[in-house]
Amino acid sequence: MYDDKVQTIEERILQNHAGDEQQLNVIFSKSPRVIVEAPAGYGKTSTMVSRLAYLYASGGIPNPKKILGLTFSINAALKIKREVAEKLPIFLGEMDNPIVVNERVTATNFHGFCKSVLRKYGYLISPLLKPDINQMKAVGKVDIEKNASIQSKLSDDNRQFLVLIEDKIASAELPTIEEMVKYNQIVINEMVPHGYLTHDAVILLAIQLFEENPGVKLFYSDYYPLIVVDEFQDTNCIAWRLLNAIISEKTQLLFLGDPLQRIYGFIGAVPNIMQLAATQFSMEKIVLSENYRFRNNPEMLKLDAIIRRNAELNFHVDSANEAKLPAFWGENQYEEAKATISKIDKIVSGDSKARIAILFRGRNDNEAVYENILNDHGLDFFYGMFNDDDQNYIDFHIFCRRLFVSTIGSSKLISKRALSSFAERIKNDYSSNDARATSSLFELLDALIQKVTIDYSDIPTEDKYELLLDIFENRQLKQAMEYVDSNIILSTIHGAKGLEWDYVFIADLERWIFPGYHICSGCTERFAELALPKCKLPDATTFAGQFAESILDELSVFYVAVTRARKQVYVSASGKKANNKASVFSCFATLAGIKIVNAEAE
Repeated sequence: MYDDKVQTIEERILQNHAGDEQQLNVIFSKSPRVIVEAPAGYGKTSTMVSRLAYLYASGGIPNPKKILGLTFSINAALKIKREVAEKLPIFLGEMDNPIVVNERVTATNFHGFCKSVLRKYGYLISPLLKPDINQMKAVGKVDIEKNASIQSKLSDDNRQFLVLIEDKIASAELPTIEEMVKYNQIVINEMVPHGYLTHDAVILLAIQLFEENPGVKLFYSDYYPLIVVDEFQDTNCIAWRLLNAIISEKTQLLFLGDPLQRIYGFIGAVPNIMQLAATQFSMEKIVLSENYRFRNNPEMLKLDAIIRRNAELNFHVDSANEAKLPAFWGENQYEEAKATISKIDKIVSGDSKARIAILFRGRNDNEAVYENILNDHGLDFFYGMFNDDDQNYIDFHIFCRRLFVSTIGSSKLISKRALSSFAERIKNDYSSNDARATSSLFELLDALIQKVTIDYSDIPTEDKYELLLDIFENRQLKQAMEYVDSNIILSTIHGAKGLEWDYVFIADLERWIFPGYHICSGCTERFAELALPKCKLPDATTFAGQFAESILDELSVFYVAVTRARKQVYVSASGKKANNKASVFSCFATLAGIKIVNAEAE
């Protein structure tokens, strides 16, 4: 009977993944430790779910053991949890309903997992670490440096030490265990009594707990025989240290990620972590090779492959099979924006439901030009140009978190009525000097509540609570942009990570902007006289050290922007920026294998 069930599940999997040998290699691999390179649109999530189904069915995960699924954000974790809950029963049969599946899989982000550990065992470090850890106010480096209320709780030396460790982590430099303990003690003694806890302390305290209590560490290692990490390329140094603490010799591993989508190096993502993990844990590496998002779109399929080849081959790419990149060029910023928005107007006229994003490398004067022309065309748009260090953006999240905990934290009543009442109180009580940004934040909050009450109506209340708390603590309201009513979104590329639209327009693909100043200032072609308004990449043989790493990091940001499009991506540039400084197309628009074509003729 057991063999019959396994055979039935194998047949279902084979039918579901027919023809994709690499996906099937992941699913049926006999290796207990597999690391999967999975670009956007290559079927990563479905492959992961099928492997879990096969392991459960074949006895690879013994009952009543659980799977621990970790991600970069709680939002991504819940998406995975829903996917597992919906699809795993299909493979395992009707006897395994979504409720049973939820009992088998713990899906959360690194902070969520550490909080659950500290709620149970934090008292082993200090009696001040009580089970109501979620009621504490999560703060970061900016708060330690600028929030007068927090600064008043810290001595100057201790404040400087906390900032030092925060900077180390942001530079992907792992603090020593002695530094971790000192950091934790400062937080416990001087911040926790006043209801504050730093984001990094949540993970550092869990690391210290495992380090000092082998029995607790053994319990978690035994309780979770399989650890799955999604978006593994974004793992920072302390999350990596945490993983090392709970992985035993017997732990099975499934890590999924894409090195070319590592765009969080500036906040401590570990360089080359996929190769590091593959070597350290003797993992079988499998690269998914079939692009399903663009399989019926030959030009986008080629563009995706060419950018990836440039990254893999250090820009030494045969350009015989070129991909077309539709582009707009203007003599000045106004002409660039006008051409771009005229195209958007045509798309919207032909398809009123089309979802469109205009992405910028960062905030600059040019975005205002786009906004004015969008208004001239009568096109409704959502302003999502938020930086993580914008004070209004920070203050709004702090305000939301405080009210959320005080009004919903004790009861954890996440009903539509309760959340709508919460949103109304925010709108009535919150104020700032930036009316436009605040209006957008209110719209994001409404979109988030819509998402939680409708799309996530079937998930446990505790998960909804953790999702909302995590978004407010980690300032991730930007992730609700996919749920706003406007068909046209203005956003930074980093703000768009993890989101998708039908059409994506990458603005200002220009020298000194994309790549940025820190790249162009060290480039041998930075002052080259050009017959055409197109910069070029220096000879790749001259790449070395930090310059080579930095330009690959910038290429990753470009690739993430390109792959936010489901149907088509467009780029644009101009001869003069809004500040009248001269510019040309970025070298990324002229990579080997890429051919710029006139988008207005497409």
